[in-house]
Parts: sequence; structure tokens; C-alpha cells
Amino acid sequence: MRVLRRYASVLLLVALWEAAARAQLFNPVLFPPASRIAGRLVALTADGTLLYHAGQSLGRMAAGFALALLVGIPLGLAMGRSRAVEAFFAPIFAFGFPVPKIGLIPIFLLFFGLGHGSKVALVFVDALFPVVLQSFHGAQLVEAQLVWSARAMGDSDLRILRRVVWPASLPHVFTGIRLGLVVALIVVFLSEMVAAGSGLGHVMILAARNFKIVEMYTAILAIGLIGFVLDKLLLAIRARVLAWTEEAVPA
Repeated sequence: MRVLRRYASVLLLVALWEAAARAQLFNPVLFPPASRIAGRLVALTADGTLLYHAGQSLGRMAAGFALALLVGIPLGLAMGRSRAVEAFFAPIFAFGFPVPKIGLIPIFLLFFGLGHGSKVALVFVDALFPVVLQSFHGAQLVEAQLVWSARAMGDSDLRILRRVVWPASLPHVFTGIRLGLVVALIVVFLSEMVAAGSGLGHVMILAARNFKIVEMYTAILAIGLIGFVLDKLLLAIRARVLAWTEEAVPA
């Protein structure tokens, strides 16, 4: 019952969609019933089609996102604790942040080709920005008294970074990870819509071009479900890691 109450708005929206489609308030070709879309989702999942394309999308997203975390978190922390590092990298991120990275798709296609490489590289670049910026702000906001106390006890800069800065920055780091995850999912699906032979983005745009409306909505539903599940998994991990802070409360 708690779950039903939590997602009552979603269930109401689905019910209204179903009722409007059954009553043919809109063009029935363009607005199929929700039950038909759900049935197609089950059918495509059962025959393996959806699982294959979802695996392609998730593989590309995971590779690019993992690279963004491996590079972005240490870089953001270093920028937050070192004026020299900040002075070098801050202008790059200040200039690159407002640039719509989706517009870089043609460049990445030229350099990395039509295969996995261009999608992975694009996810890496797009997800890197929120990860770096949130890690940077987290490291900057560490209370100076904590650092001074650790230094007074004889800790080295590396030990302070590991025992003081890293734990204190974790809430902001997780915020960056969550934002980066959303960006990574959006970018991988958009890049597959532009140029790909597989993936959920490819399925969606191909269905739209061939006027297979139910399959188009099915791909959109699958994308939404994947994003929802990944976000909930990340929130569960955050709640476990940050159990000692107020940030552990799931959003």
C-alpha cells in the first residue's frame, strides 16, 4: 500500500491514458492504449529483442559513465583542494559547461566512427561536467577546522584528502554521480537516434520513421523504466554509504 500511495500519480496517469485511448479522444493510430504498449513491452522482452538493444545501450552508457567517474571525481577533488589545479582546469569547464554537447555528435562521429566508440566518448564528455563540478564544490565546502585539526595531528596532505576531504565531500560527489547518470542515459539514447544500428534509441527512431507507433512508445517506456531502476539503485547505494549523514534519506 505504501508503494501504491507513493506512485499513485503515475498509476492515475496510466489510467487516464488508457481511458482516453479507449474513448478515442485522440487519433487511435498515434495514441494507442497503455495496455497495448505494456503488452508489446512484455512480448519484445520475452523474445529477446528488447534485452539485446537495452544491453547495447547500457554497455555504451556504462563504459562512458565509468570513465567519467574515474576521471571526474579525482579531478574535481583536486580542483577543490589545489588552487593551481583549479586555475588550470576551471576556465576549461567554465567555457565548456554551457556548450550544448549534443551538438558535438557530428565531430565524435568523424573521429570515432559510427560504432560504440563515438557513443562512449560522447557519454564520457557529457557526464564528466556534473561529476567534476559537484566533486569540486564538495571539496571546497569542507570545513577548514577539520583540515586544520588533521594537519595539527601530523597528517600529510594525502592522508587529509583520504580521511577528511573525501568523506566530507561524499554527499556532493553522489549528487554529481546522480546528475551524471541522468545525462549519460539521455546522451546515449540521443546518439543512438542519430547514428547507430542497435540500442533503444535506434529502436525508437526506426519505429517512428516506419510509423510503428506502438513499438516507438514501447522503446520510450523501456528507456523510462531503465532510468527509473538505475536511479533507485543509486539512491539505495547512497543511503548505505551515507548512512551517517542526512543525505542518506532517499529522494
